[in-house]
Amino acid sequence: MLYAKLSSQGDILDVAPYQDGEYSVLVAPNDPFVAEILAAKISQESSQELLNSSDQEMMRVLEDLIDLLTEKRLIQFTELPMAAQKKLLSRKFVRRIHSGNNDTLIGEIPDDDALI
Repeated sequence: MLYAKLSSQGDILDVAPYQDGEYSVLVAPNDPFVAEILAAKISQESSQELLNSSDQEMMRVLEDLIDLLTEKRLIQFTELPMAAQKKLLSRKFVRRIHSGNNDTLIGEIPDDDALI
């Protein structure tokens, strides 16, 4: 869904994928004017930045999916490859630190067993 920022005359100035005080009117992405604004935005941002942003969001989706599957006991965390386990645990640890919950999830990691 896309939301438009309108001028005082009701013309579309900009669009965003979220709704807030400025972007309040729901618009169709196939509207020619909206499509033109989107094309201009995409050409302004590098495709690499878009991919990086998408990759970060996708990683969080995968982490949540793995958590859900393990909670429902459809998979066991230990069935994942060791490198994947280490990466997931390190990301969970860092997220907890940033959210203010500083509980240690993993102990001291020996130098010869650094996170991948």
